Amino acid sequence: MIDKPNPIKLIIADDHEILANGMASILAKQADFEMLGTAQNGREVLEMMAINPADVIVMDLNMPVLDGIETTQILKKTYPKVKVLILSMFDREGYIQNALDIGVDGYVLKNIGEKEIISAIHRILEGKTYFSQDVMEKVAIKMRHEPEPGIKLSATERKMLKYLSEGDTSGEISEKMNLATNSVMSYRKLLLQKFEAKNVSHMIKMAYEKGYLGKP
Repeated sequence: MIDKPNPIKLIIADDHEILANGMASILAKQADFEMLGTAQNGREVLEMMAINPADVIVMDLNMPVLDGIETTQILKKTYPKVKVLILSMFDREGYIQNALDIGVDGYVLKNIGEKEIISAIHRILEGKTYFSQDVMEKVAIKMRHEPEPGIKLSATERKMLKYLSEGDTSGEISEKMNLATNSVMSYRKLLLQKFEAKNVSHMIKMAYEKGYLGKP
């Protein structure tokens, strides 16, 4: 008797419940997939992983509590073998760059077809990467024709940018990030330089437009 291979365990993470359930329903029909459930934010993903680790997380970027970027960073440290496939409606430079910087295994848009997302999951499980055609075109244009490189942000800079966008003062950011106020001011100055912005408001506007921050 030939043993059947272990099913591929999946978690779908998206704060749009209808979309998450619809995607889960589609993927659950595959004989080699086992759907562990859906999550509406990154914290729920981590809670589910602690109980029954998945092989692949299909995850949106913009989620409350913990977004896709923060969740992926934690997952990659805690579960090195887990594969993360970003499923997003955004194809802007910042979203793609942030995802690439933290080592996601794939990035596809929400207009993807059923066959393609199944292929994407199988491909990343083979140790390869997968990017949908629209995303690949953005990356190719960026690499070949863009006169200026994308803005590289460290994890600390991304977190500080988020706090600034929420209107936090330097003192409040200092407490939240456990940094000296002088360090916060230095990071603010560096962020302004990286975005070539006149002031913090200008920088936040640019960050939203380029996709380095989620939906305002």
